[in-house]
Amino acid sequence: MTGTARADVVNILFVGNSYTFGKYNPVRNYMSGYDTGPGAVSTPHVHDLLCSSAASCSAAEKVAPSVPSQANPPIPGSTVSAQLNYLNTNTSSQYSETGPFGGVPGVFLKMTQQAGLNYNVSIMAVASATLNGANFLGSATNSAIIGNSQWNKVVLQDQTFQPLPTTVTVNVNGVDQTRATRGNPANFVKGVEGLANKITAADVAAGKAPIPITLYQTGPLANYGYNSTNPNNPIFGGSTTGGANDPGGQLGDQYSPYYGAANPNAQMTSALHNAYTGAANNWNTNNPTKSHMGVALAGDAWITAMNIGLAVKNPYLYSDVPGNTIPAGMINLWDNNPLDACCLVPTGYHPSQYGSYLNALVLFDEITGFDPRKLGGGDQAAADLGISSSEAILLQQVAYFTVAAGGPVSAVPEPSTWAMMLLGFAGLALFSYRKTNRRALQIA
Repeated sequence: MTGTARADVVNILFVGNSYTFGKYNPVRNYMSGYDTGPGAVSTPHVHDLLCSSAASCSAAEKVAPSVPSQANPPIPGSTVSAQLNYLNTNTSSQYSETGPFGGVPGVFLKMTQQAGLNYNVSIMAVASATLNGANFLGSATNSAIIGNSQWNKVVLQDQTFQPLPTTVTVNVNGVDQTRATRGNPANFVKGVEGLANKITAADVAAGKAPIPITLYQTGPLANYGYNSTNPNNPIFGGSTTGGANDPGGQLGDQYSPYYGAANPNAQMTSALHNAYTGAANNWNTNNPTKSHMGVALAGDAWITAMNIGLAVKNPYLYSDVPGNTIPAGMINLWDNNPLDACCLVPTGYHPSQYGSYLNALVLFDEITGFDPRKLGGGDQAAADLGISSSEAILLQQVAYFTVAAGGPVSAVPEPSTWAMMLLGFAGLALFSYRKTNRRALQIA
């Protein structure tokens, strides 16, 4: 599907970490390219502001040389566990996250091209970075780039767990337990509001109306609620502890605060939803003349996908048991490549190509107001990421109805009646949730 190109250019900046740049390929470098120097590309691509050329690529994007494909493992060891141990002690052989990054913004860019929109997409993303940390608000250089009047729209994404409350209550077998998290909601709000103030100030100084800001709500972490018993998966120390950073970790500690909950993914996502929408609502209420802030509920879409039986809830059920494979017609929204994640990040933490694609769909819907279902089974971004036409259609439906409802959708067909969803969820009372004034523009 290709739309008619529009002349007006929308300059958009995505700010975040590995959930923005996509930790794994094919997402990580999708639609990327150098802007200057040898190898610079002239075709539309994502502009990595920290890696505009090979010579200027930041240290955050110039890690150790990457190893060859895992299809023919060059890493010593006959088992994943042995290979991980080798990588853990030979850091120069670890897989790298080499820029320039394309990531979720690259998938978003491809979608806008197909919709006939003229978006100029830039990214500033550093692994594990927080909005309030040294890479963004805490950097005079980078915060000045973010707070610049050249942008028409800005997207902000914080560290996955930082918006969580400092403690959560989890009901385990009928007993409430209060547990500490790694959340720092005060820093989350400080980062969001600090950057929003810089963005607004730059626009006012330039004599232009403050631009809209979108907060990118990330999804749940499987390792925060489920346990892996496979010694080869996840990485060093178990999925629900901090691995080498937390050698004495126990289930239910700050690295697995939702373990034992009836639905840990939904509970964590609900907390993230409240944090992101709360931050946006408070900002809009207290700053009516400044940039308007919205939220792309990407994490909520993950719960919708799980509710309808499209996405697995506990990926370790399939990675831990020999012979167990993900059932036909289902997908894993999380990564499942421990060697690529080497060596301290558990599997079930970062999005897979499916998770990144779903995140991009929600961002595309929220930011542009275009109906992602119109991308259809011929969506080039999905094909490039190895996502089938039928999977793409289902994920587009998930994104559309999540944005429509303003949160996860649960009143959906059983997996056996997915045909209904392909027909637009006929018979479901979901259209009443649809925002009536935000879709003046639709994909032709």
